[in-house]
Amino acid sequence: MKKNITLFGILAALLLGTYIFQELRSKKVFEDSLIKDHLVQTSDLTTLSWGDVSAVKNGTQWMAGEKLLSANVFKELEKRIGQVKKIKSIEGEKRSFFSNPVEVKVNNELWLIGDLTLDRQGFYLARGDEVMVAVSEGQGQELTDAPGKVAEVKLEELKKALAFQLKDLNETQLFRYYPKLPLGTVAIESEGRPSYELDLVKNKTLPPPIFGIVTQTRMVEKFTSLLTQMTIVKEVPFTGVMKFSKLGSIVLSNDFEKVRWELWLNSKNSAESFIIDPDRKMAWQMMGGTLKIFFIQVQDYWDKKVIPPKDFLNFSRLKVSFSEGVKSAVVEVLNREPLEFETTKYKVEREKMNILFQYAFNLSEKDQADRISKLSKSERKEILSANHLRLEVMGQELLFWRKQDELIVVNFTQGFKAHFFVTQESFRASFEDVLK
Repeated sequence: MKKNITLFGILAALLLGTYIFQELRSKKVFEDSLIKDHLVQTSDLTTLSWGDVSAVKNGTQWMAGEKLLSANVFKELEKRIGQVKKIKSIEGEKRSFFSNPVEVKVNNELWLIGDLTLDRQGFYLARGDEVMVAVSEGQGQELTDAPGKVAEVKLEELKKALAFQLKDLNETQLFRYYPKLPLGTVAIESEGRPSYELDLVKNKTLPPPIFGIVTQTRMVEKFTSLLTQMTIVKEVPFTGVMKFSKLGSIVLSNDFEKVRWELWLNSKNSAESFIIDPDRKMAWQMMGGTLKIFFIQVQDYWDKKVIPPKDFLNFSRLKVSFSEGVKSAVVEVLNREPLEFETTKYKVEREKMNILFQYAFNLSEKDQADRISKLSKSERKEILSANHLRLEVMGQELLFWRKQDELIVVNFTQGFKAHFFVTQESFRASFEDVLK
């Protein structure tokens, strides 16, 4: 019995070893086939030069001397060059294949990129003394319905990327100057607004959300989206910025590093804005409309839902109680697109009822309230003494309080008010608006 178990164990080990070996071998063969005959691997690119551009890769950044070059342009260029694949070598005079060649040095080796082949399925390329027919694999950026034009389109995209002059290759995204931004905690201050902090690791804000409200589930994604929008007009000397009026600051930090940005106006007669890094002695003139990250408030990182996500239920049919003064009704909501409604006592005004539930369920463009505030005792007393439309839905008691330029949805159960800015005069959020 023991001998059989031992033999079975040996057999299982052999089968497992054979399977793993075969899988690894097949995977390597497949990976090798993807890069077979490619002239250079993207990961091996270290230098590129053409025209007045002489670029060296430093880590993940491309530099021309001390100048940081556009990451987006070079990412595309790396991909295009890495996709060039040799089909076959050819004999003949170079000039017969290169009427107007594009010259580029790849890792200090001269390439000449020439004309399309007669069948328009590839192009001529010279690498050193070797002349070959090559193709550019992968998908082009520009779509074409003509199969015969695919190679031509991809060749033109490669040539276009190699037509940039050095002056056109400045990096314009501020975060690119910091390859390893310390995205741990972020302290944000702006003139005339309360300061706050974000903990991007723990997904928390300071101050925290009020009762009934939570932070957005992927706060770091929202912050990095705003970060990537910050656009540079030009880099300027650190000592050349006249600090007329400070508009705000952002401090990013983790356990090992800190980055501090200060936003300044240069003078009272100019709207030009500048970001300075006082620790690294760097400064940039910024494009004003891209600096939203300094001016949004802590609530923009909260999930400002009328009904808290933990209390929101999936449903196919849902009974909702309506009341206002002496009027009352039970409306059954059917989960359709758009929502449908059934009730026995009244006729439903479907268009306005759908608008009402856009606010209550945070649907469509009403996904978030514009702001949230606590419900005070005096406000509670005030609104309960007046006639307002009230709903009981998903265990939440809601009240709709229409003002001139906003609709306030009060959640009595949670004790907060959700404010929505509105200009639609015809929708008053009353009982008669939605039920006749």
